[in-house]
Amino acid sequence: MNPLLLVEDSDPDAEALMRIAKRLPLPVPVVRVRDGENALDYLYRRGAHEDAERPTLILLDMHMPGISGRDVLATLKADPDLRSIPVIIFSSSLDVGDVQGAYADGANSYLFKPEIGPQLQATAEALHAFWFKAARLPEPQEPEA
Repeated sequence: MNPLLLVEDSDPDAEALMRIAKRLPLPVPVVRVRDGENALDYLYRRGAHEDAERPTLILLDMHMPGISGRDVLATLKADPDLRSIPVIIFSSSLDVGDVQGAYADGANSYLFKPEIGPQLQATAEALHAFWFKAARLPEPQEPEA
């Protein structure tokens, strides 16, 4: 089963999300990468990620060192083989420019990342209810050769 790709540089945030994901009846495994460079390596199956499965959904932090989430988003939405993968920006930024820019670059949604605790649990449950119960996700397709 193709995974949800979590792109998150914060270990505490990623660990909290992984704990929540284990308690939810997620129909897919969660794979985490720590930064934009590794996210692109995963998506393009480079280096340590040459056997990576195409993700069903991407949960992408906006502000990361090196290649930003916005740059990752723009890269994959410009690629005909990757653009159909839904991308949810998951960021603690409420800056209007970040929100507008993410949607302009092709984000499928923008969720505010609350502090670790009950609000994070509620946000993860809402994400699960929409993306894995209500929405119909595209079937993962292999890139054209």
